Amino acid sequence: MNPPAPRLPDLSVLFPFRAWLRHPALRAWTTWLFVALVATPPAAIALFRTASGYDGESMMFAAYFAAAWFLVLWVVVRPRAVEGALLLQVVVLALVLEAPLAIWFEGLIDGDLDSFVGSVLGVGVPEELAKMVPVVILVLARQRRGLLPRDTLFLGAVSGLVFGAVEAFLYATAHPDGTMSVYGGLMMVWRFVTDPVTHALWSGVAGYFVGLAAHYRAPKPFLALTGVGIGVPALLHGLNDWTPINTSLLWVAVTIVSALLFLAYARIGLVAARPVAVVRPQPIDPPTAPLAVRHLVGATTAPAARPGRHADT
Repeated sequence: MNPPAPRLPDLSVLFPFRAWLRHPALRAWTTWLFVALVATPPAAIALFRTASGYDGESMMFAAYFAAAWFLVLWVVVRPRAVEGALLLQVVVLALVLEAPLAIWFEGLIDGDLDSFVGSVLGVGVPEELAKMVPVVILVLARQRRGLLPRDTLFLGAVSGLVFGAVEAFLYATAHPDGTMSVYGGLMMVWRFVTDPVTHALWSGVAGYFVGLAAHYRAPKPFLALTGVGIGVPALLHGLNDWTPINTSLLWVAVTIVSALLFLAYARIGLVAARPVAVVRPQPIDPPTAPLAVRHLVGATTAPAARPGRHADT
């Protein structure tokens, strides 16, 4: 007699909608961000397919790639004290302040990209300064407490994501009539992809130093550490935009160094230098230490007791 055939699972097992909806994994913000990333490209085409310009699509795709890199950076950095309200604050401050400040700073300096110094001072320093303004405001508003350097690194990276997305949007909308070559179109796509994350790498390093500076109440160390944090990314930023190496293999090397530097601060941070202990050389055959001599049998006296010890009896 054949055994009864096993029953197929119930529909509630095959499609456990109730269990899914109650599970915290589907309620997490990362789940909804992933869904939003999947839905954004078709939504951009569907919503703006009859529009005369490209502003809507450009805005959505700039936000799309910034959000995608945000998800990657969150997994890489894992900040501890960065909550949703703080992220919203840095995004709003970045949208309001960064582009106007960067344009104003760059107008004051008027750097030349054909010159290395002009590229660093005219582009690197102004843009890195502008991206740090929201982070410094939030750090000072929290009375310099509660945020670790890794947290401020992540806030700096988010500030850079916003700046890069806005920059990509401005480049895309500079051709409102769509007059762009195929090569120009491909470069525009890559700008949407790379602008947010490259700016995030530089401003993340600067944010790390702002977090270190937040532990000092005196203005001099605060400004010194913040200056170092802005100076290093500004140097990399200036190299990136410098005409002789831009779009060359050295340009790729600058990007790799920027990524490795960001990862080093994000995953390892600074290693405190410990003072090296001075080891005094010991003689090869040190003299024998004095030994307590037991009194001989029949002796009338016993050896004197050492300080702090009982005499032998």
